[in-house]
Amino acid sequence: MRTRRYTDRERIAGRRDIRKLFVIVTEGTKTEKTYFDDLAADTRFNHPSVHVETIQSEDSSPEHVLARLTEFNNEYELGDNDELWLVIDRDRWEVPMLSRVTQEALQKRFYVADSNPAFEIWLVLHHRSLDDYTEEEKTELQANRRIGSRTRLERELMSICGSYSKSNLKSSDYLPGIETAIANARRSDFETNDRWLNQIGSRVYRLAQSIIESSPNNP
Repeated sequence: MRTRRYTDRERIAGRRDIRKLFVIVTEGTKTEKTYFDDLAADTRFNHPSVHVETIQSEDSSPEHVLARLTEFNNEYELGDNDELWLVIDRDRWEVPMLSRVTQEALQKRFYVADSNPAFEIWLVLHHRSLDDYTEEEKTELQANRRIGSRTRLERELMSICGSYSKSNLKSSDYLPGIETAIANARRSDFETNDRWLNQIGSRVYRLAQSIIESSPNNP
């Protein structure tokens, strides 16, 4: 049972009309939250009628991300036009868990934006297409093995951008290329009817595109 209206919607009632709310629950790192908060604040797309609420799950498990989004959905009275999204990584999680999570999410009319193997591949796509890599290189990127303190994708981002920090994302390295990322990710999404990605890539493009298209400022 929903017990109260969404706080921000209530707080600004009478001053501006939020016609669409995006609720995004991410895994327990700062990277995704920083990215979506900065996307929502981007002057090209920011508009008073669209609000993006990004919430970090305390646990990185897709099951916990789903539970956090379900909790939010049950607690607040949301509009029919609002969208609730899970942002999860394929990473080390086994297929049976992903199957349960995605099936339950879709039954609840949530959206799933998964990345295989991790959110960093979405960041890479702001600069490069997967077509730029050999099959061997794509296999390495998907395996995303850690060498020292860095994963393969983190090292790729450092090579492309000069630096990369999960706890202090520099969104200006990526947001100017968001349309490129959307095009690159869509082009590599070969099995669009599958509930989650089996091949390297990211469906974060679906969420980014929905946010951009919902803004009256969309160029």
